This record gives sequence, C-alpha cells and structure tokens, in this order.
Amino acid sequence: MTNNIQRVSQLLAENKIDWVVLSGADAVCFATGHVAQIEIGLSPFAGGPTLALISAEGAAGVVAPNIEGQQLMDLPYEIYEGFAFTVTDQLSNFRSAAQKLIKKLGVSGRIAFETISFPSSLKDILVGDFVPFDTPLARLRAVKSDHEITLLRTAAKVAAVGQMAARKHSLAGRGELEVLNLTRGAMEMAAGERCALAGEYLASVERTSVLGTPPGSYVLKDGDPILVDLAPRVQGYWGDSCNAFIVGGNATPEYQEVFEASKSTLELAMAELRPGLRVCDFDKQLRDHMHGLGFSYPHHSGHGIGASVHEFPRLLPDETAMIEEDMVLMVEPGAYIPGIGGIRCEFMLHVTSTGCENMAPFTMNTDPLK
Repeated sequence: MTNNIQRVSQLLAENKIDWVVLSGADAVCFATGHVAQIEIGLSPFAGGPTLALISAEGAAGVVAPNIEGQQLMDLPYEIYEGFAFTVTDQLSNFRSAAQKLIKKLGVSGRIAFETISFPSSLKDILVGDFVPFDTPLARLRAVKSDHEITLLRTAAKVAAVGQMAARKHSLAGRGELEVLNLTRGAMEMAAGERCALAGEYLASVERTSVLGTPPGSYVLKDGDPILVDLAPRVQGYWGDSCNAFIVGGNATPEYQEVFEASKSTLELAMAELRPGLRVCDFDKQLRDHMHGLGFSYPHHSGHGIGASVHEFPRLLPDETAMIEEDMVLMVEPGAYIPGIGGIRCEFMLHVTSTGCENMAPFTMNTDPLK
C-alpha cells in the first residue's frame, strides 16, 4: 500500500467514511501513482474516468481502460476494453469493470466522492450514502510525501530546462509558436517523455501586458519583452515557472525597474516562507512590498502544486490556512503595465522545517544571453 493510500485511509477513518471513489486524474495519481492520460482530455477510448477506490481500512483498487493498462503490481485492477479492433461499447465496459471491482472490494456504507469529476454512470451501481470529499482531500494533498517531493523536484528541473531553452531560442525573426515548440521539445527531451504543458509564451510590450493572451504568430524583434510561463507534467506531477527578459538584452530603465520589483518580491518570499505562517499574512507581505515599490499584481501571489498544476492553498488575501512543512508552493509576483510590458517572476518552493528551498533555480535577469 502506498503512503498516500494510507493517508487517504486515515482521513476517511477520521471523518467516519467507509470508502472514497476518486475520479479526477490528479487525485487518482496522488493516491495510487497510476498516471491517467490527460493531454486530449478524457480519451475517446475510455468509457469514463480512471477510478481509484480506497477504504478506511486500507483496501484499494483501480479501474482503467486498456490503453492505460495495469501500471502498479501491488493493487487490484479491473482493466476494460476501451480500444478494440471492432465496435465496442466503452461505457458499458467501464460500468462492468467498475461493478466488478466494487463487488470484489465490498464497497458500501458511507461513500465519499469528488463533486467535480464523479460520473453519474456509477450512481446506480454503488450502494451507500454519498458524501462530498473535495475540501478534505484538497487539504490532505497540500502536504507532500517524500515520494511526491522527488517527483516534483524532477518536474521543477524540467521546467527550468524549458526556461533556459526559451532564453536561448528567443531570437529576433522567430515567431512565438516556433520558440514555444523548441522550448517544449527541450523539456520533453529532458523528461524522456511527452509532457502535457500549461502556461504561455508571449512577446512585445502590448502582448505581455495583457493577461490571458495565447501565443500566436507574432514575430520577435530586438528589444521585445518576453513573458514565458512553463508548467510541464512529468510522470503525473507538474512543474511550474515564470520568467521575463528582453530579446537581445538591453532593457529600458522603466522595464528594469518593474523587473527588479517583481524579482525582489520573489526574493522576499524565499526569505520569509516557512511553516506556521498564515497564507493571508504571507500574501500581505508580498503585496505590501510590491506596492511599496510602486507596483501591484491583479492575481494570486501563488498556489500549491502537485498532481494538479494548481492546488490548495491559493495565496490570497482572505485565505486563513496555515503554511505547513512539505507544502510545495508557487510564488509569482509580477506587474503588467501598458507601454512597458508584462513581467512575472516565479519559482517552485518546497517548504522545509525552517524555511524553504528553491527546487530548481534558473537564470532570472535581463542581461544579454552569452
């Protein structure tokens, strides 16, 4: 039984719940280590989401389509036919496999579920009282096991490889998508696998200063600001990062001032982050520092990360949760100013017993690349 199955079982027992049905790909990965495919969303060769069933006594099993297969040898699996060289009913196959595992494990009683992802097709084959489990599960997942820390460190290093590749390939005459594709290729070579990818790559004063702009055909010019946010998924766990720089170096004084404010706020976060802080107090430290330098950012100060790219806690002014040892937090101060450009500085920070560590540093300055 994996350490995280034990942790989920203990949480169920504390809440007087007999079983949980995990149906989010991230939750299944967190609990069991089984990595579901996500890059195109729910596979057309699946009849429903990959499931993990876990009891308060430590029993567990997985339902997965044959395209994912049995990845773990120490858990009961029900593998059903999703991909076949004939017409097949994936939904019926999924329901049948789920029903077999439910019967094999004896699932009944108080049954917890994930509100967002729980499939309605299971309602009539589960017997018991249903209990939403989203909030307790999110808070449990916020503190990482040693194995998760190892996986997150690997993902952080892959993200750092991507950041250095983005600096290398950000040359005048190249398009945003061209640079992003070269960057993604560098990360996948470092990871040794295909990586689902979240984030953005943007160039120019106008495009970097507007949040939510997708990368496109814009062609880079010398002097363009670059904003590059890279979050690759590696072995089921996410890295994240953000950097800002100038094509060819030679930042304007105005850009340099905003960059230094963002970077110094991130450096303050690394100096102050430790267990025992309330999230809202930590968030206020960062916002007050940035405001004192004449700037502000219109988003959270950061977020947790793990088997999902954004996890509890989000670093917000009204979040009263405590920061705990072995949380892994993204901290991402920035500013987005018309006429100057957008800047965001983000590292992946592991909360230790006395402070924090940067899991994968990368070059963060506006100097010309040598």
